[in-house]
Amino acid sequence: MTLCSDGEDGDGMARSGGDPPGVSADEAERLSVLSEYRILDTPHEEAFDAIVRLATDLCGAPVGMITLVASDRQWFKARIGFDDPGTPLSHSICLHALPERTLLVIPDLTLDDRTLSNPAVTGAAAMRFYAGAPLRTASGHALGTLCVIDHAPRGDGLTTRQADSLRVLAGQVMTLFEARRALIAQEEAAEGLRAGAAFLKGILAATPDCIKVLDLEGRLTFMNDPGLLARDIDRFEPVEGKPWSGFWDGPEAAMAEEAVAAAQSGGAGRFEGWLATDGGVRKFWDVRVTPIMGLDDRPERLLVVSRDQTETHADAMRQSALATLGGRLREMTKASEVAACIAETAGRTLGLSQAAYGAVDPADGTIAFEQDWTRQGPCGDPGRHSPAHHGTDDDGLRRGSTVSIADVREDIRTASQADDLADQGIGAILNVPVMGSGRLVGVLCMHEAAPRAWTDRETTFAKAIAEQAGASLARISADEQQQLRTREVSHRFKNLLAMVQAIATQTMRSAGDVRAASNILAGRLAALGQAQDLLLGGELGSSPIHDVVRNALHVHVDAATRSTLSGPEMRIGGKVALSLSLMLHELATNAAKYGAFSTLNGGVAVAWLIVEGGDEPRVRLTWVEHGGPPVVAPTRKGFGSRLIERGLAGQVGGRVELSFHPTGLTFLIEAPLAAFEAEG
Repeated sequence: MTLCSDGEDGDGMARSGGDPPGVSADEAERLSVLSEYRILDTPHEEAFDAIVRLATDLCGAPVGMITLVASDRQWFKARIGFDDPGTPLSHSICLHALPERTLLVIPDLTLDDRTLSNPAVTGAAAMRFYAGAPLRTASGHALGTLCVIDHAPRGDGLTTRQADSLRVLAGQVMTLFEARRALIAQEEAAEGLRAGAAFLKGILAATPDCIKVLDLEGRLTFMNDPGLLARDIDRFEPVEGKPWSGFWDGPEAAMAEEAVAAAQSGGAGRFEGWLATDGGVRKFWDVRVTPIMGLDDRPERLLVVSRDQTETHADAMRQSALATLGGRLREMTKASEVAACIAETAGRTLGLSQAAYGAVDPADGTIAFEQDWTRQGPCGDPGRHSPAHHGTDDDGLRRGSTVSIADVREDIRTASQADDLADQGIGAILNVPVMGSGRLVGVLCMHEAAPRAWTDRETTFAKAIAEQAGASLARISADEQQQLRTREVSHRFKNLLAMVQAIATQTMRSAGDVRAASNILAGRLAALGQAQDLLLGGELGSSPIHDVVRNALHVHVDAATRSTLSGPEMRIGGKVALSLSLMLHELATNAAKYGAFSTLNGGVAVAWLIVEGGDEPRVRLTWVEHGGPPVVAPTRKGFGSRLIERGLAGQVGGRVELSFHPTGLTFLIEAPLAAFEAEG
């Protein structure tokens, strides 16, 4: 038997010697290494318990432990014959074994200066014998010990076989520690890989791009979920392994092959093009193909990133279309040209099945469509419709609101007409009002054969087209009005000369002598001049309708005595008063030239009344001639007739009738009372 306590015996057992080790420069490093094993305070494990049982059996000891020495305590990974899972360092004997190269054996703990006052030796369950093998890492740091303890001293210590077995078993403990440490590292690495994969998957799921990985032959090996969704592909398996360039058609297929070839050689390829999804939706893609390099710095796989640029491309096309449209409209001089141009621009740019522009008739509020645009090109006259036609919201359009119907079968406004609309190739509707001077002047109607969810950008584009149409039509209307005013001045000048002639003829016919005729003629010509200043100057304000009618007829010879005026008192706005005066003046001038005022016995009855009922009160004004020469309807309408029919009607809207009865000309206009009273 051998014993090792204060020296070194023939078996190479080293003495510990010296004081218990304090906190040295290496202690922090030792504790750091201990923490890396993550063994402290872990549950019992049978492999470690078995080693302690074997050690105690081999050494014939009642107590055995695998001890780990921390900064402020010792903790037992496995123990036999000892209840506490750990003790303070002040109770530790294993602490003295840490510096030893092989074993620390103390035959009698009460006789060793290092342990004689230790509470574990002096306490109730006193320890008398100790043998411990350090648990040392490959780097030389002692983490703790495998020790056996007896309550009786052993003068002979351990046998050589027992000492060798304890050292071997301590090595087995370290082997388990290292295996456990390697397993933890492996699990952490696997968890890191899983976390990295989850992170990468999260990134791939968060991006809206269609991301694909190809092998070096250009075949699909991966596609992210957003990419599958963007391509309308339910599962990746059916497309896995297929050549990626084979999904493209036409020029895009050649560009895809060139991009793959560039990436295969270590470069990068990029192109833009159209590709339909599996659901048949055409999309415009911006595509980049780059190599994924391997460890040898050569392409290992290929990365394809496709970004859906359909809306961006469409925005650019719409902006270009608007710019081109503006230039085309500036050159146009006819409303029909503008209508055809904006319908074509809307149809081609938005990819519609049909588009048309209709002008609102101020007389009855109907919308007149001269020509439709279709995918096959312009077609025939689509006719005249009410604003409520095809689900159009009459009130909404008149207020300037756009009407958007994504599916005529589902929308309450069109569901009852769905079959009819389907027969006409209409599945979705977008109607944009064109406003002028605060009222509806036209509607841009757009149709799609299938249901279509109109986007905000498409609606904004349609509104921009409508605004350009409104501005262009307003310009053309202003030019026409200017031409009309020029012709009106010419017409009125001729009428004025005819009026002067009529006044002179009638004055001379009724006067007794030349001097009296001269005075009467001078006064009448002065009155005529004042009336012309008033009419042409446009200085009428809000006035009683009776005064406006009387003043308009005052310029004509004997009009006051040969005209009857009847109707309720009401005031009319300034612009309406001027238009009414001009219209009555034109009627009176025609009567003086050809009708009732051209004879001595002719006369005119002017009457107005307010008609209740319907949506709103309306004014009905009539001009009825009698006693003049027989009336014959003209073979063509002159400027004067058109001025009579459209002048006031253009101001107040409503219904106009001009009838050439043999007994005398009759004129009627009926329009909303509010339009007559309006100041604007």
